[in-house]
Amino acid sequence: MPQTLHYRPVLIDSLISNERINSYQSVFHPSNDVELMGVYLWNAHVCGALYPLMGAVEITLRNAIDQALAADLGRFWWASGKLRYRSFAPGVDAPHPVQAVRDNFAKATRNYAAEQRRRHAVRGNVTPHHHGVIAKTEFSTWEFLLDAEFMGRGLIWPKHLSGVFRGPWPVHQAGAMLAHVHDLVATLRDFRNRLFHHEPAWKRYGVLTEADALQHLQEKIGKVENLLALIHPENLRLLQANGLLRDAHRACTSAEIQRFQHLAQVHQIDSLDVLAELVARSTQENSVLTARLHSEPQQSFLILPP
Repeated sequence: MPQTLHYRPVLIDSLISNERINSYQSVFHPSNDVELMGVYLWNAHVCGALYPLMGAVEITLRNAIDQALAADLGRFWWASGKLRYRSFAPGVDAPHPVQAVRDNFAKATRNYAAEQRRRHAVRGNVTPHHHGVIAKTEFSTWEFLLDAEFMGRGLIWPKHLSGVFRGPWPVHQAGAMLAHVHDLVATLRDFRNRLFHHEPAWKRYGVLTEADALQHLQEKIGKVENLLALIHPENLRLLQANGLLRDAHRACTSAEIQRFQHLAQVHQIDSLDVLAELVARSTQENSVLTARLHSEPQQSFLILPP
């Protein structure tokens, strides 16, 4: 039972720290340590539900850009001199987004070579492999490539914008579209970093209540949906068909917080009709229900949507 665990001084004070847990206290206002630890574990659950969405964003974005540019500029399109930019001037340093792209690809190439030496015992110089280098790039690479420095006549944008973003555009002008997707990617990259560094996924300036936190998370899921649909609607349909979007939306609800706080209602099942009703309700509401057989009062189980 959760009440038997040593929350203090072991779990909260020593293994998690009061500094990290205090933000949960101030926003969610749990009445005891069981509820406090519940909302902390709920955050980990949310991060797990959002992880495949963020992975889909990063992978599909980088592959869409890479395929379009490789077809036009060659497989190593990021090599020196191939990737032109708007403010180029002889003897003048490249602006930050351009230099960041160069640095990221240099780092990705080094990391690919190091992995080949470490995992495959390759000696001497390592010949770069296109897909190997692309796989080692950081998410920020693709945000920087969407900068306005690469927008203009003879540059990669707007030339390849419709090839990378094949879904319905929310705006008609290429410049506005580039700015729109750049902002989406920047927002989601910042959010992704928060998730991957085990920080509170819901935390942001202005989030003061549980309702604020849930709204913030649902907004981020909406941005994921928007970006994936812009790259190609099939990306979104894949996540929908396999329940990943449904799972993410469900994770970011008050009902799930209460479940992790051991506050959820336990439904007693004493007939197949009651079980069928609960299964139908779980599916209709996209909710996880806690149930218990009348004959086994000490054992609970969960009913999840299909």
